[in-house]
Amino acid sequence: MLVGHAKSLDFEDFVAACRHWENVIDPDGEEDQAADDHQARRLHLSDTFEGNIVVDGRLDPISGAIVSGELTRIERELFEADWAEAKAFWGDDTRVEHLGRTPQQRRADALVEMARRSATAPADGRRPAPLFVFHIGYETTARRMCELADGTVVAPGRLLPFLSEAELERIVWGPDGRILELSKRARFYTGGLRDAIKHRDRRCTADSCREPAANCDIDHVQPYAQGGETTQENGRCQCQHHNRHHTKPKPGEL
Repeated sequence: MLVGHAKSLDFEDFVAACRHWENVIDPDGEEDQAADDHQARRLHLSDTFEGNIVVDGRLDPISGAIVSGELTRIERELFEADWAEAKAFWGDDTRVEHLGRTPQQRRADALVEMARRSATAPADGRRPAPLFVFHIGYETTARRMCELADGTVVAPGRLLPFLSEAELERIVWGPDGRILELSKRARFYTGGLRDAIKHRDRRCTADSCREPAANCDIDHVQPYAQGGETTQENGRCQCQHHNRHHTKPKPGEL
């Protein structure tokens, strides 16, 4: 079975398949490893000779997803601001190299912005609640599957501390791979069809792109302007880069 997966899947999907297999054949071992990963968490802020700060650390998958998700969200805000500033000067010829910051610089600025927002957050503010999605259907009941939104496989026991504050969502799959039912979360939201496509694709559908669905737009396979229907079959996840260049390609760009 694993050899078959190795022949048909790309590297990251094969790693995920192996992790799911380990969860099934050695659940206790996976829970022990999860406990060790959490115990090994650390963070260092070290002063350099010039007075700069070097950041180094390690987080378990769930803690890492919390930090990475918020850092990515703020980084995208900064990217949109950089893009708007560059476009005001370059117009429709704006390119990534015209931006005022590199991705690494934006990520560093996003970390500082996280700290500033934390310092100014109201004391009675509501903490974001994690969302647990339960998939029901043949392909999911046939095996145990537990992973984060970005595809990282985790031991089910790692989710237990979050159950008391989590929001729950249920997805029912049909035998043809179509989502038959998508329940609503505890808090109100719109766009059930959009969520269904994100749960189905799980990441950007462009070749070799690993952007998680949470950071993607939903694009029409057959453009709406050309008669494409807004249906589950005609929708797909595309990251902003691939969606933008799919709809408005520029000379010399993929």
